[in-house]
Amino acid sequence: MHASFQGSMAGSCAFHEPDALAGQGGDICSSPIFLKSSQGDIVGTPWMQGQKIYSCSPSTASTASTPISGIAPCIQEHIENSVLDKSRRRIWVHGPRPEYKKNSQRYNLPSRILPLLRPGLDLVILPGAHQPTREFWNFCCDALGFDESQAIFTSGNIYNMDDDVDDNMIHCMQEFINSSDCDWTVIPYCVTPNFQRWLIKLKETAAHSSRKHDIAVFGDEVEWVERFGHKGVLHRHISSLDTPSLIETIDPTILVARGYTCTTPEDLMHAHQLLGQPEKVVIKPVHGAAGEGIVFVSCVDELRDYKFPMGDVCLEEFLNLDLAADGVVLSPALHYGGSGNSSLMLGDRPVDQIMQGTSYMGWRPTAASPQFCARAAQVLRMFLDKTKPCGPGGVDFLSVDGQPYLSDLNTGRFNGCHGPKLFREAYAPDQDFYVWKGRPTRGLTIQEFWGRCIEAGCAFQPGRSERGVFPLLFLRNRSFMFIALGDDDQDCLELRKVADQCLVACSDPLLL
Repeated sequence: MHASFQGSMAGSCAFHEPDALAGQGGDICSSPIFLKSSQGDIVGTPWMQGQKIYSCSPSTASTASTPISGIAPCIQEHIENSVLDKSRRRIWVHGPRPEYKKNSQRYNLPSRILPLLRPGLDLVILPGAHQPTREFWNFCCDALGFDESQAIFTSGNIYNMDDDVDDNMIHCMQEFINSSDCDWTVIPYCVTPNFQRWLIKLKETAAHSSRKHDIAVFGDEVEWVERFGHKGVLHRHISSLDTPSLIETIDPTILVARGYTCTTPEDLMHAHQLLGQPEKVVIKPVHGAAGEGIVFVSCVDELRDYKFPMGDVCLEEFLNLDLAADGVVLSPALHYGGSGNSSLMLGDRPVDQIMQGTSYMGWRPTAASPQFCARAAQVLRMFLDKTKPCGPGGVDFLSVDGQPYLSDLNTGRFNGCHGPKLFREAYAPDQDFYVWKGRPTRGLTIQEFWGRCIEAGCAFQPGRSERGVFPLLFLRNRSFMFIALGDDDQDCLELRKVADQCLVACSDPLLL
């Protein structure tokens, strides 16, 4: 059987209804996540509403809820009638985009959203034939109260997980849907033709079922992604210099590095000439993520010989960037959850990316000035108003002489910080946070690490703890992403130190 299930549910399409978990002591968390609208109103988001909070000891689980206040009625009404309404169940499927090539993207993307599932309600598609993924799934079942049958595993034979979803898996998803009495929302990492291939089949199967269910998608249409979901909108294409970039049409005063979008080596050479032939320039693939494919070039021959492994690129000037107090490049980021005309920003301030070279190794509260943050939020709001996304995304900025330069559009897809932000707002909305990534000590399992955290008193146990560290991702021998939730910045850093000691050896940073 191609579609494989974890544990004793292997080969079965049975679904556990929520009340089947009642004996495990889970309490419904009425409204654990909040956002702020562009007007500053607190907006209850449906991402995790209806979440059951479980500790590692279910008998001692407690409710973690906070009442909603100040909800803008029009936005709340929009949410309640959206594809993310809490009454709808969800199928999470976060496979890599077709342009991606890294194994880290193949395995990290599907697993890093596991802490966002709701026990007994949602499904997740995971890559099969990968033991570290199964180990982390088992941990999440124990720590967050999931049922083993909530995960459907692919064969693991194909890099792109969407291409690995076959008719048997579609049948299993349909069995889950038919066993429910509500509608469903499919939540992909990014809407691509690969994803649409099997989604169309799932919808066709549902249409012929005796029980009718609506199946919606939280994401932008392929046409939207092709038009707005890439870095190419930052600059004019070198072959059509009279056509303004999208950002110019939104507001020509938005600061971006000088640059051009290029398709061929000849384009790169021409762009380099127009930039004044500077000694150092930057190549950025328009579909890159997490710093993938970014190259600093100081030799013209490198431009002439460039092979375009990820398609079109931006050639940009090299900027002299501002640094935070600890010497890390100041690179604030903002994120949103699309809702068409009511797209909402996640949080009212940016988070700083903890940069290492061209890659980010985590996030922390921003050190940027209030004026910087206000302008960055204004730029994002203008982009949202212009493009009206229906899915998730984010934007990155760089600080140059204290001014926000728009450096990256990570639109039309989930960003790395969506998961940490949503997890924090679900379980510890009043706490400061610090998120970091790396490679676990070789051979260390998630259960061993978690046991050491509990023994050291630094484990954050959802529903029980007020502070601590939780593994948002842990793939043995490959990668981890931890979140420290503390009373202040210093408390978060102290928690990180203790968690790193639980890794046995100093964490080995990995460019994911």
